[in-house]
Amino acid sequence: MKKYFLFDNESITGGNYLLRVIVGTILIALFGIGLWVLAATAYKRAGAFKWKKEFKIISAIFIPIVGISNLLSRDVGYQDLPINLFDIIALVGAIFHFVLLFKNGNKKSNVA
Repeated sequence: MKKYFLFDNESITGGNYLLRVIVGTILIALFGIGLWVLAATAYKRAGAFKWKKEFKIISAIFIPIVGISNLLSRDVGYQDLPINLFDIIALVGAIFHFVLLFKNGNKKSNVA
């Protein structure tokens, strides 16, 4: 369980990323610590693509923001608007999630 909370160089797959996002979402609903799990998961998945540390940190910040915006977009006052800021953040975040989920970052290179 400890591995879910660490910001290390563990290279996770897209399927593992999806499972950890689901666990993080459940932990948000139950205990509120899921934001940390989401951030660590996004950091590790971005590391699988050999992205620079700055992009890993941006991923770790952006993915929990997307989760918060999804929760806030359900607010009754915002549903009357045709489109709001939270919907835009959720849309951009969904695209970013798809990149983290489906991009193949764990290729083994055979350099001879």
